[in-house]
Amino acid sequence: MLDPNVIVIKYGGSLLEDPAHRRDFLKDIAALSKKVKVVLVHGGGKEITRALDQKGIQARFVDGLRVTDEATMDVVEDVLARLNREIVRELEGFGVRAEGYSGKSDRVLSARPIPDLGRVGKPEHVDLPVFGRLLARPPLPVFYSVAVDSVGRSLNINADDFALALALACRAQRLVFLTDSGGVLDSAGKQIPTIDRPLSENLIGSGVITGGMLVKARASLDAVEKGVGSVDITKNIKYLLTSDETASAVTRFTGQAA
Repeated sequence: MLDPNVIVIKYGGSLLEDPAHRRDFLKDIAALSKKVKVVLVHGGGKEITRALDQKGIQARFVDGLRVTDEATMDVVEDVLARLNREIVRELEGFGVRAEGYSGKSDRVLSARPIPDLGRVGKPEHVDLPVFGRLLARPPLPVFYSVAVDSVGRSLNINADDFALALALACRAQRLVFLTDSGGVLDSAGKQIPTIDRPLSENLIGSGVITGGMLVKARASLDAVEKGVGSVDITKNIKYLLTSDETASAVTRFTGQAA
């Protein structure tokens, strides 16, 4: 059985692009990894789009997912693998052992292709023995969001979905999504500290939760209802290093009543 005392953290978007935030975030990750087992998952969509532009390949999206043909898949893998090496190197500069992986590493995560999107997939299976061995090793695992299909071809995976799949596989104590906007705000612009299913559906129905946050909200509630301890949406993880977690701007999705 996998050790559930794990925090899975997904990092990406504009925060990954901000050198100051990235430095502070990775320093915090290094410190946190000395207290608890951390699994870091990162994306790199903005850098991928820039690299595609340089090659004259137009980026196309359907429902927020990048349409990925063969040429685009090559760029996706090149960019994410390079970013992964950079992040591992930066973490090691903060004195923590880290090692880079993708879902292709010993086929730890396999996915099914999504019709009409080319080489894009939805996570389908986490190899628990392989994932367990990675968790049992000392290095902090840093994953980039590429997986394999049933015949071993690379598939581009949404990084939120990738992190969710790993968190569900080990029933992590916590899954954390870092976003530019931080947590969920109510209609008055005030941070909502805790959300359960009834409150979430009310906020969705009233139009408070929309767009990309709506997708995250539903995924977060599904996660806690399937065994993840809690799911946080926030802009930084400093609260995880303190004894007073209420001091930071975090929205926590929980299976308990809010």
